[in-house]
Amino acid sequence: MQDKMLTKKYFLEMVSASIKGLPIPPCPENISGELIYKLSVRNAVQSILYLAVQSDAVTLSAETEAKLQKSYMAILAREASQQEEIEYIREAFSQENIEFMFLKGTHLKSLYPTPQMRFMVDMDILVKEENMNKGGNLILSQGFTQEMNNGKDIVLIKKPFLTIELHKMLFVEDYFMHDYFKGVWDRVELVNDYEYKMPINDLYVYTLAHLAEHYLEAGSCFRPLMDLFLMEKKYGETLDFDYINEQFKELGIENFAVKIRQLYKCAFDGTEYNDDLITMENYIVFGAPVNNASEVANVARTSQSKSQRLLNSLFPSLRHMKLRYSILEKLPFLLPIFWIVRIFEFILKKNDEITAKKERISNVDSESIDIMKDIFEKSGL
Repeated sequence: MQDKMLTKKYFLEMVSASIKGLPIPPCPENISGELIYKLSVRNAVQSILYLAVQSDAVTLSAETEAKLQKSYMAILAREASQQEEIEYIREAFSQENIEFMFLKGTHLKSLYPTPQMRFMVDMDILVKEENMNKGGNLILSQGFTQEMNNGKDIVLIKKPFLTIELHKMLFVEDYFMHDYFKGVWDRVELVNDYEYKMPINDLYVYTLAHLAEHYLEAGSCFRPLMDLFLMEKKYGETLDFDYINEQFKELGIENFAVKIRQLYKCAFDGTEYNDDLITMENYIVFGAPVNNASEVANVARTSQSKSQRLLNSLFPSLRHMKLRYSILEKLPFLLPIFWIVRIFEFILKKNDEITAKKERISNVDSESIDIMKDIFEKSGL
């Protein structure tokens, strides 16, 4: 455990120096470079570790350094390709009179000393619902293929590594933050022609809200911690925290937001930790300390029995089903039929998702639930 905590301490020092544009401190001899590599991969900051290795701050084995070099080259290639697609979308969407807004990483990259420090898995674009098909077809014309349409967004991919998520909403309809973010188009600034962006205060709110979503699902959420820190570092005098905190209060995550702000100041500015913040940091950096984490996290947020959870997984709400079967928007009375359709679709799949779901629910133990409940409580959620 001590080695793990020492590794985390140096990992955060390395990241902190890098995103501030400062020299990276040398890795202490008693900390394994291989462990730093694993932690960097988990938190998608390989480009920062690459800089540390290039400056001789961290030493890796020849094999691991070769893997890191390959990863860094892929990051550079992805970054160049993403920028090409962003420029195409700006031009094509404007020519077709499609109002659009790039989300998250596209704007946040500018806060970093170099854009590749802020790894972007996919490009997120928000359009109005009536422009989803037109926008999707423009992207498909660039050699992308549609991987999924879940009703909330269309996922389009171009091998080897490009992904675009075209959104018509920021959160699914049955999510507790959906209604607030329905009004996102009322709080935007015009960039150019048909392109919009969130004002910095609302970008801060959305970035932290998006972090909260992943946090509650036991997902990775380290990059937003860097984003929020750099937003405050760059825009500290213009960020209106009276307004921001009012938005968090309306969203119901004001306590979590306060603790996240305290946490990124601890992680990157060296302010003093307390036990709750250490718990949160470990959860973010290392991941959930339980098996079957996403299912455990879901159970920890509810008081449902296993049988209730299984029943809900087999027969989801109308809101959820409309994301998968758009016909239910117009014909909601067909919901029971599409429950049956959905079950047969799963049965026909080779991996038998229903059985897998049942096994995941059955394997949720009370000790793991208590651990996750404790994490959420200490996090203000």
